[in-house]
Amino acid sequence: MKHLIFNTYLILCILAGLISAGCSHADPPTNLEPKLILLEATQITRTSAVISMKVENPGSASLSYLRFCYGKDGKINNVTGNVQSTGSVIHYELTDLTPGTTYHYYAEGGTSSATLTTETLSFTTFPNEKPKVSQVRTLSSGPTGVVVEFEIIDDGGETLREAGCEIKEVGTDEPRRIYLSATELSQGKHNLYITGLKLRTSYNISSFASNSGGETVSEPIDFTTQNGVILLEPGILSSLFGDFPVASESLSITGYMNGSDFRFLRKLVGAPVLSSEEPIQSAVKELELADVNIVEGGGTYDNSRTTEKDIVSKEIFADCKQLKSIILPNSVVAIQRDAFARCPFLESFNVPLNVNELTPSVDCPNLKAIDVSEANPYYSSIDGVVFNKDATEIYWFPVGKTGHFELPMTITAIGERAFMGTHITSLTIPESVTVIQRGAFFGSALEQIELPNKITNISEGMFQDCSSLHIVKLGNSVELIGNYVFDGTTLTDLYIAATQPPFVYSDSFINNSYALLENCTLHVPAGCRAIYRNHAKWKQFKRIIEN
Repeated sequence: MKHLIFNTYLILCILAGLISAGCSHADPPTNLEPKLILLEATQITRTSAVISMKVENPGSASLSYLRFCYGKDGKINNVTGNVQSTGSVIHYELTDLTPGTTYHYYAEGGTSSATLTTETLSFTTFPNEKPKVSQVRTLSSGPTGVVVEFEIIDDGGETLREAGCEIKEVGTDEPRRIYLSATELSQGKHNLYITGLKLRTSYNISSFASNSGGETVSEPIDFTTQNGVILLEPGILSSLFGDFPVASESLSITGYMNGSDFRFLRKLVGAPVLSSEEPIQSAVKELELADVNIVEGGGTYDNSRTTEKDIVSKEIFADCKQLKSIILPNSVVAIQRDAFARCPFLESFNVPLNVNELTPSVDCPNLKAIDVSEANPYYSSIDGVVFNKDATEIYWFPVGKTGHFELPMTITAIGERAFMGTHITSLTIPESVTVIQRGAFFGSALEQIELPNKITNISEGMFQDCSSLHIVKLGNSVELIGNYVFDGTTLTDLYIAATQPPFVYSDSFINNSYALLENCTLHVPAGCRAIYRNHAKWKQFKRIIEN
């Protein structure tokens, strides 16, 4: 009996060993299904989230589709399209989600023989919040206004209700708000014009924005109005003033100005109001534009002309009845004809460093001084009078200068109408001058004048309409007297040093308002009275005496 039990046990052990040996050498099965592992959601915002799954595939079975299913309010009713497996982990971004909401999601896939489903997980989107705004930044400013910029960084996920800037005078408790229009209520940068401020007054300025979740107000900036204007972009000068009266008599401007800016600037210094425009109360008389850059663009400054880069254009300050003085931009290269025409109170202006073109303006009866930069290579000024750089030729004599003036010894010529309408009563002309052009003293206030001996031609209309002129002395080289030279004068004494009578035209001695030949005494060199008395034209003088 013992042998039987032993043999049976031995047989069982042998069979067990054979089975074990057979299993250890068998190949693993190839029909195992892939395994899907759902991962926690990441990158969650108010309206988006990224959901992910991991795919493990120990067998050879392939997935015919792979997708996510998700939903809110306990309902999973949204299915993504088929997602592509490019690695072991698959990501999918959900967008247009509802803020502050819990979503449930799972992943599913399918093979030819099975449908695979993961567990269900959840995430909650962040709730909406109040808007986010930046601090205010000043762009341009003036005595009674400022242009500011601020940014609505985030609308908080809600429709914006209001946004703008709040300004409060330091030391007061009553802020004032300026709002963006309904069409401007959006994320991004915005500009606002704030007017109606007080000169030399300090303010706190903040930005604000609100939605259904509440309102956000930025930290305030400190701003103090100054007499000067800063224009970081052209075309906005009028916005800094609005319709408020300007009490200051002086105004400084820095920055960029175009035709629209000069149109408004002209109003500030008393130019006529153009069609369809309202006048503005302004006491401005003095302009400081040294740091201005004149640019093209904008509207016309006088209903017909536009600005040109770095040029004081024709009549750009014409008819500015209040303008008393002006400092022109350092960048200017040209001052065109009649830029200051008919400015009755203008007393002074400057010619900057780079000006290479300069043409006078008419009807500036009080203009006393034109100051040319010493570094200008083309022009110079002596006692407020403009000459070329070497002071050999006069370009512009301010008509408001009075009394006596003495030309520099370097001058060789006096240009056409150089002293037209001037208020000086006497003038010293050096012997270096050889040419005096037509109408050089037309309409001036000269009472007496003596011309150098090298002048041979008394050009046409040289003293015409000099109603105060009584004494004229001509040199010994005079050969010709032009037409209308003494027309409109009240000459009492004409001295001529030439021993031979100069040639005269038919209208040389004409004077429509004064009996020149009857009332003026002609003074000729000693021993020459008979020569002049026997000359066909000169003998018309009723009184001829020798010096």
